[in-house]
Amino acid sequence: MCDHLRGLFFVDFLHVNRPSPLLRIIYFFSGFGNEAVLVFFVLSGFLISSAILGRQASGTWSWRDYAIDRASRLYVVLIPGLFFGLLWDRLGGSVFASTGIYSHPLENFGSAIVETRMGIGTFLGNAFFVQTIVVPTFGSNGPLWSLANEFWYYVLFPVALAAGIAWKARSVRSSVLLTILAACVSAFVGWQILVGFLIWLAGTVLVVANSKWPLLAKGWLVIYIAFSLLALAVCLAAARTGKSAVFGSDMAVGFGFGLFLFGVLHVNFPARGMAYARAAQVLAGFSYSLYVLHFPFLLFLRAWLVPPQRWQPDAAHLASGVSIGVATLGFAWLVSLFTENKTRAARQWIRNALHVRDGQT
Repeated sequence: MCDHLRGLFFVDFLHVNRPSPLLRIIYFFSGFGNEAVLVFFVLSGFLISSAILGRQASGTWSWRDYAIDRASRLYVVLIPGLFFGLLWDRLGGSVFASTGIYSHPLENFGSAIVETRMGIGTFLGNAFFVQTIVVPTFGSNGPLWSLANEFWYYVLFPVALAAGIAWKARSVRSSVLLTILAACVSAFVGWQILVGFLIWLAGTVLVVANSKWPLLAKGWLVIYIAFSLLALAVCLAAARTGKSAVFGSDMAVGFGFGLFLFGVLHVNFPARGMAYARAAQVLAGFSYSLYVLHFPFLLFLRAWLVPPQRWQPDAAHLASGVSIGVATLGFAWLVSLFTENKTRAARQWIRNALHVRDGQT
């Protein structure tokens, strides 16, 4: 969100009238939008794989329960988010048509034109997670590209795992069918999404490594975390500066974070840090909503507040930028109270409805 806010409202650093060390720091650390997605892929791979492998090991795995869990998590936020995006883009394109923001490509955000991505087919394609595969992302909501990745990783991993289990059990028919299904899904999504899947699988490797190779000695743990943090910092710096195509690649950043996270998983954090725990819980509670909702809302504010050209990062405009960021967080949080916070209730409602249907049949 910070990356997109800066890109929409403030001039690029090369065009800053009075660059300073402080502005260099602000511009540097507010530009990790793409890298944040890679970090999320690794975290998602770790959490989802952990849940799947845990259920497989305990014998409680169910395709239906898994589908309910994933669908409820995704759709409770996505469907309202798509309609909010439609609202902001239609309203902005109508009220602020003279700015050209909705009828011309956005500077720093590719060649896409918002008005050409508002059709019903594009809306439905995003609702069924085929954006970037069959249709473009809906309206101005370019960040939704990674949601398609995430959804197909949810599909690919359990299918591939089930195929591996079937091959191990020498169940020829099931193994062949599941392997063909995995191959078909892979061919459908394309190589770019599959490259991201390798980063997602770094989280899966963490699940296995964390159970088999614990870092027990405190001294070794400190050394490992220090070196892995250094490696991650090098990858992040290379990604932002473009100094190295190897260390700054998406794969390097994803794997670098995976190595660092492996060390963090072994740290016993003190229970007294309850303030951090509460803050983390609140922020995590609407993080998905923020991801889905923020860009169309920010673009509407950009068309309203600064249509001619982007701001110089002086004190007054930086304060305005902070206010816009806080307003965006507040908007996402408010919507999440009626959407993301109702995920468990929606999940239970689906289970109850299916249970009743099963009972009737």
